[in-house]
Amino acid sequence: MAKNQATSDLLSKLISHWCSWDQHESFYLETLAPQLLEKPESGDEVEREVLKALREILNDDEWTSLPSLIREQRKGKLREIEQEKLRLEAERKAREEELEQKRREQLIAQQRAKQARIEEEQKRRDKELALDEIMECLKGDFLRSDKVYKDRYSEIICPDEYESLKVGFIKSWLKENELPALDDEQVAAISAYGRHVQVIARAGSGKTTTLVVRAIFLQKHCGVPSNHIMLLAFNRKAAEEINERLEKYFGNNTPHVMTFHALAYAIVHPEESLLYDDPASNHLAKSRALQSVIDDYLHNSRFREKIRLLMLNHFRADWERIILGGYDRTKGDLIRFRRSLPNVSLRGEYLKSYGEKLIADFLFEHDIPYKYERNYWWNGINYRPDFTIFQSGNSGVIVEYFGLSGDPDYDEQAEKKRDFWRHNQSWQLLEITPRDVSPGRDQFFSSFRNVLERYKIECNPLTEDEIWDRVKDRAIDRFTTTSISFIQRCRKLSLDSSQLSQLIDSRNDLSPVENQFLGVARHLYSAYLDRLDSTGEEDFDGLMQRAATSIKAGQTVFERRSGKGDLRDIRYMFIDEYQDFSDLFLRLVNAIRERNDAIEFFCVGDDWQAINGFAGSDLKFYVNFHSHFSPSHKLPISTNYRSAKSIVSLGNALMHGLGEPAKPYRPDSGTVLIGNLDKFTPTNRENERHSGDEITPAVLRLVSKWLATDRDIVLLCRKNTLPWYVDYGGEQARRRNGLDAFCDLVRSYFPEEVRRRITTSTAHKYKGLQNDAVIVVDAVLRSYPLIHPDWVFTRVLGDNLEKISEEERRLFYVALTRAVDTLIILTEEQSISPFLQDIAAKHPFERLDWDKFPPVREESSRLTVRVGNLVPQNNGATYAIKDQLKASGYRWDSANKVWQKSFLEEGFSLESLKESIWASIANQIRVEIVDDHGSLVGEYAIHSGRWRSLEKNA
Repeated sequence: MAKNQATSDLLSKLISHWCSWDQHESFYLETLAPQLLEKPESGDEVEREVLKALREILNDDEWTSLPSLIREQRKGKLREIEQEKLRLEAERKAREEELEQKRREQLIAQQRAKQARIEEEQKRRDKELALDEIMECLKGDFLRSDKVYKDRYSEIICPDEYESLKVGFIKSWLKENELPALDDEQVAAISAYGRHVQVIARAGSGKTTTLVVRAIFLQKHCGVPSNHIMLLAFNRKAAEEINERLEKYFGNNTPHVMTFHALAYAIVHPEESLLYDDPASNHLAKSRALQSVIDDYLHNSRFREKIRLLMLNHFRADWERIILGGYDRTKGDLIRFRRSLPNVSLRGEYLKSYGEKLIADFLFEHDIPYKYERNYWWNGINYRPDFTIFQSGNSGVIVEYFGLSGDPDYDEQAEKKRDFWRHNQSWQLLEITPRDVSPGRDQFFSSFRNVLERYKIECNPLTEDEIWDRVKDRAIDRFTTTSISFIQRCRKLSLDSSQLSQLIDSRNDLSPVENQFLGVARHLYSAYLDRLDSTGEEDFDGLMQRAATSIKAGQTVFERRSGKGDLRDIRYMFIDEYQDFSDLFLRLVNAIRERNDAIEFFCVGDDWQAINGFAGSDLKFYVNFHSHFSPSHKLPISTNYRSAKSIVSLGNALMHGLGEPAKPYRPDSGTVLIGNLDKFTPTNRENERHSGDEITPAVLRLVSKWLATDRDIVLLCRKNTLPWYVDYGGEQARRRNGLDAFCDLVRSYFPEEVRRRITTSTAHKYKGLQNDAVIVVDAVLRSYPLIHPDWVFTRVLGDNLEKISEEERRLFYVALTRAVDTLIILTEEQSISPFLQDIAAKHPFERLDWDKFPPVREESSRLTVRVGNLVPQNNGATYAIKDQLKASGYRWDSANKVWQKSFLEEGFSLESLKESIWASIANQIRVEIVDDHGSLVGEYAIHSGRWRSLEKNA
């Protein structure tokens, strides 16, 4: 390989040395090369050098063929030269072609750009023309604009641009017509036509405004006659508000606005007396009719005995076992639902656990007097042992149910309680744990009786008749309330007697108590329906059913005092609060649609505020809107204009994962505080004024704080009563233990001119309302959720724990979102609502510092009762009744050696004082009653429970 390369290189050098090959090729190859082969020395210096080198590497044959080698080398060189020429020529041509291609491409690009400019200009002109035509359509024939856009301009104008055009137009129109300015979501809802619309309107988002403005826009701008529009609401107040807003704009030419029931009445015009309840006007005809039916059965000995057995069994039933049976839930779910169920004793107390219920029921059924959560002030806190059983005036047995053993904090507190009673020799502590109650009611009763008897507590079992005599009033009230609710639910489902019986008979998972109730309830329901037939009366539910039937039969004209109309003329039907829809309303709507399938429905509601399941509403109609109204479109209006940012965020945290969150509009954060009542310590003066009552002084401090900032305040509760003891300060006031009484009590501590700014309400009644400051008084387990034991009787109608619990969550959401800028939530650490815990997992809380909220001065007159020894030297007189005085809320005044307690003067009476538990056993006791100024109002001596006035003129 090396030789061949060396030979080639040398030959190339020689050939390169010889010039002008084109003219001398024959000479070089035929003459010069042979000469040099014979005489190498005849060559020039280069020739000699090359030939010498070649001779050294070529053999003889190769040397003699040197001319031939030169000729071949020359040919190869020529080929290389030719190839190089060809390559260079090809490159030249390629460059020329590339340049030509570029010139052609530039020319094409120029031509295309020119064409694109022409097309773009044409598109611009077409789009301008389209926009002008669409705008003219929006101005002159808005309801056709969607069709015009779809048929002619959907390829010219994109959907988002078209929607933006509509929104902009409507906003301008609203401004021109001096209507409220609306946001993009609200305007999008107003502009949607051609299919059914479901609007998801979060709390404070301007739902009613959107509804009203859409009706105005349809009538005023779109030219829809007023008798072609109908707005339906579920209650009269909402319908009146909508109508008032429309009347301000249209005068007497308003669309049809009414409740569903008013529409039904306008179609049927029943001759029968109409049964309905209107608590606002004290019209309770339906409740009285239902009560009459139930009373008839209560006077029937056979049914009275059934009701007696039912209620006794119901009070005693182990609802955890009954309700949880058949539910496939995780351990966490089971515990959560167990804690949600109220444990109500035979005596009527709401207890914290099923273990406490067993203890309370045993004591009640064995005629053992007890105090539940009697107050003791201990180490600066209001200590409330579960059960106090008196064996004498100042001794007895304390029964504590330690239900959370194993929790370090709980165990530490339990040990402190044990130590407290170890140093109080007059009392013995009896501990009960879940292990004691787990074997079941009968075994627990047996073991508990043995333990109590060892403590010298006499157990005298009451007979069934004696138990019934003691609970029958409350039992009958509960039975009546539950029965009325059940009958009304059946009416909402449009059931007749046979359908209800079939529904009941189809269930094979009913508990004995459920079967007992349903056996009676089906007779009551049948009797109620018979009463309607026989008396010529009708209720609203029956009226709705009859209206649906009449419409199906062709009756479409409805007539009211305000005018008449025809359902066949209606083109646009609005439904307010659609989350409250039910089977009964769907039947009416479906009947209307059978006669007029051209109606477009616009349904506004908030699934987060669906709280009327107890009245027959069912959220399934909201969730499955598309299956009932097709084709349909779902639109949100989610901006909360009512509440500060932190309040909106709090509501979103509660409802996380359950739908589109609300968006805060206001930039201010507002105030959200969580007040832990376990951390609240009343002052000595507060203890005197509110003996044993922690909630009132706590609320007073909060109310005082925000009254001083010129805010109105509402106290919201889950029920009409507070889940804590309230000291109303008099027998008359104690009989009024609802929210109104509590409101009066709170107001009494403030000047007359500001009292109207303090209100109270249940969360249910406050839906749709708002206030500057909201205090949610009872964010505790026994209020949120409140799952009453009687719910189990409606399982046959479709209720279940999950459904009820989620409705309770929504009710809590309603309570939280009533606040404008200040929200205070009161709870207890040991009994915090699980809903509040859910929020805490996603949303940080600012804790309320009670030290920053000073006690308030009282404005209303109060009296102070002082109880002391009639004979100063006889210290044993008051000592003998000290425990009863403590239990009644009296506090020891060491300076004056008396026990004292403060009462509101309003409602106070001497007779109520004489009925106190300490008064009947008092002996050698002096009682003084003084007013706010320290003046003596009354002075009495008590001898063996008998009172004698010590006044000079007595």
